[in-house]
Amino acid sequence: MARLRALDENGIRTLASDYRKRSTRSGSALTWKEANPWLDEVLASWPTLHAWASEREDLRTFPGRGKVYSVPAPVPGPDEGERWAVRHYRRGGAMAMHMDDRYLRVGRARPFREIEASCLARARGVRTPAAIAGATYEDGPYYRCDLVTEVVPDVRTLADLLHEHDGTRGWLVSMARAGDLVRHLAEVGVYHIDLNARNVLMADDPTDAPWVVDLDRARILRRPSRSVRDRMQVRLTRSIMKIGTPTGERLRDAEIEAALSRRPEDL
Repeated sequence: MARLRALDENGIRTLASDYRKRSTRSGSALTWKEANPWLDEVLASWPTLHAWASEREDLRTFPGRGKVYSVPAPVPGPDEGERWAVRHYRRGGAMAMHMDDRYLRVGRARPFREIEASCLARARGVRTPAAIAGATYEDGPYYRCDLVTEVVPDVRTLADLLHEHDGTRGWLVSMARAGDLVRHLAEVGVYHIDLNARNVLMADDPTDAPWVVDLDRARILRRPSRSVRDRMQVRLTRSIMKIGTPTGERLRDAEIEAALSRRPEDL
């Protein structure tokens, strides 16, 4: 626990020293200190960060809930990535029918929670993209919001890799790498509540550790937890079962769990 507390102090220190909380004309923002001038310029001319991104040159789009834009980085970020991802938060599940992209103005706003979780997770050795900015836009008792992070280059989602390597040794290696990620998250006390095959990112190099994204609902725990590891593995298993195979074959949960439990170096 002492080690985790020390790592948390590093993450909190990073958040306090490198990010600036401030009010904007439509809400509030939490921003990487070097990106403050950029944020001022954008919000002076655009209603949202997502709207700004939609008009950039060399625009690319990531699949997912809503449009996630990839744009050239206008200023250096914490990891000096060449591109930024700009995501507009949208609800999923049954709430999406009623709320779409609106959140009640109760508690800590989603993008600010994600930036805080990202800083703490990175301090604990979790590979997750560096945050640039989060912004909220107030709408009566609700708010809408955006998040900007650096883009991890040359990675693909676990879902894409499993379809590409279906029925091959590559499928087993990708699954074993995902299992390593689950174990690592649990060991350092990071509980990713919505861990699924689309928010695990991997490079082609099997020795390269995976990345994880979408930490807005992550919980940072005071100690490692085996029960959290089991819950994350169950959630990931369910996700892999849903994506199935290119031929439509349904995988069995026991088969998936066995593959996640293997070690990449043993394959």
